[in-house]
Amino acid sequence: MGLLDSLFKDGGTPTEDGTESDDGTTGGRAPTAEGGTGTKYAILMNAGPDDFAAAGNGFQYAIELDDAGYEVDVFLDGVATKWPAEFADDPGRPFSRNWTLIEQRDLLAGACGYCANAFDSQAACEASGVTLLSDSDEHAPAVAQLADEGYEILTI
Repeated sequence: MGLLDSLFKDGGTPTEDGTESDDGTTGGRAPTAEGGTGTKYAILMNAGPDDFAAAGNGFQYAIELDDAGYEVDVFLDGVATKWPAEFADDPGRPFSRNWTLIEQRDLLAGACGYCANAFDSQAACEASGVTLLSDSDEHAPAVAQLADEGYEILTI
């Protein structure tokens, strides 16, 4: 599924396990002999609802990398901490299918608590089940720690 398909295509309802019902993608990872691809990606989403095209690309990247068998963790940072409220308020919003897949596939690592507090989205994150990775006084995730853990970092 390409970016435009995720915006304009009808159908393709995500199933409970995160698979797509119409295009054959499994959402599963293609394992190596060691049981994984070995490459991990941290997608640091900074694009918020006012920049939905950039955010949509980030959501799509997460799904495509997951489909290809890579380990993917999406982190909501800055104004992107507003996404849980946006999708809760408008389930038909562009990229809602991608958001649903990200949730179902357990790709959403969490949101920065400092940023969620700064953008008044802490309660919405918590209500949506998004883990806050820090309190309101500390920024998260720790980018250097992600690099030390072997993540390739994509900032959107």
